[in-house]
Amino acid sequence: MECSQFKANLIDFRQGTLEEELHRSANLHLSSCPSCSRLMKGLDEVDELIEREKALDPGPFVATRILQRIDREFETPVAIKTPGWIRVLQPVAVALALICGILIGSNASKSDGVPADNLAKTTDNIEFLRSNLYISDFMDEDKVLDLNK
Repeated sequence: MECSQFKANLIDFRQGTLEEELHRSANLHLSSCPSCSRLMKGLDEVDELIEREKALDPGPFVATRILQRIDREFETPVAIKTPGWIRVLQPVAVALALICGILIGSNASKSDGVPADNLAKTTDNIEFLRSNLYISDFMDEDKVLDLNK
């Protein structure tokens, strides 16, 4: 038997379910091949270790500790809780800031800042004052009064 055949039948050989002729051939190969005998010895040691571990009695709270640790790993971080009034106040503050911005923008967009009705009233008042106070004679700035003539 070759090493590849032995390794292919290794599980059945260990469980004792091989046919008698294959079992004898595997035993002969195992006694003549050092690498396969090392492999078999390593598997035997693993089996012994598993049996020893099965025999150990774990502490009574091992399962509880493991489950707690798993729970801690998957917990969501605790969020900082803000008071309810702050959550309500934030959108209100944004809305007020938006309204103020719109009002400031609309007032700044006017050319002179005076409504047309007020402008007409102001012009009428100036004409009234000029005619009643005789200021119309002195309104021309290009006229210079020369007293030395």
